[in-house]
Amino acid sequence: MGLVVDLEVFRRRLRLFSSDYARYARDFDRFWVWKLGVECDSGVHILSRAYLGEAYCRLFRALRRWQVYRGVGGGDRWVVLRESLWRIGEAYDRIRGYSLLDFDRIPIEPLRLIWDELGRVKEGSARVNSRGEYYVISVCKPLMLLWGQTLAFDSRVRANIPLIHCRRRARWSFEDWIRAMRDIQHELETQEEVIDAIRKESLKRYGCDSVVPYGRFLDIYYFMER
Repeated sequence: MGLVVDLEVFRRRLRLFSSDYARYARDFDRFWVWKLGVECDSGVHILSRAYLGEAYCRLFRALRRWQVYRGVGGGDRWVVLRESLWRIGEAYDRIRGYSLLDFDRIPIEPLRLIWDELGRVKEGSARVNSRGEYYVISVCKPLMLLWGQTLAFDSRVRANIPLIHCRRRARWSFEDWIRAMRDIQHELETQEEVIDAIRKESLKRYGCDSVVPYGRFLDIYYFMER
């Protein structure tokens, strides 16, 4: 079974998510309005020196409410996150112009650096794992906010999306994530009406269609599946 998005169901789930999970919806939407305001047509990005502090503060508020780092290291995690955001600035700049529809054309090196740096934040040692395996949400929730193209892949989404080969595991390798994202890309490419609907919804919400957070909308779709 492939990734087939029913448009009517998609629209209904977006409405339900905005109602039932309003705080989480607002967290992403506010971040993206700010991100696009900084990045659209300006040539600068939110992890540049000028904006890094504000990006961190905005991520901190959202990720704390989303409980991304619960159970490990307390406030130390936030120090590590700030360090990692600084380290991935150049890599983020290299990938931010690519969408989920371009995923198989993104250079591997910046993706791997981002994977390791965001993944290590939730590691007990705060170090890069020699196997490259991390809690998938520790990478993908912050990256969904920053970039918008990855799904967050929490346990509910993993259980509901049909393509995920490693859905029963909370810890993924870099290769697991790459495979999942490419599978989703290739399925989404065949659904032009869904792509168009997501673009229109993105323009309505964020007032800019130069960057469309495909991963975010698909994450909502599968999160709201019962």
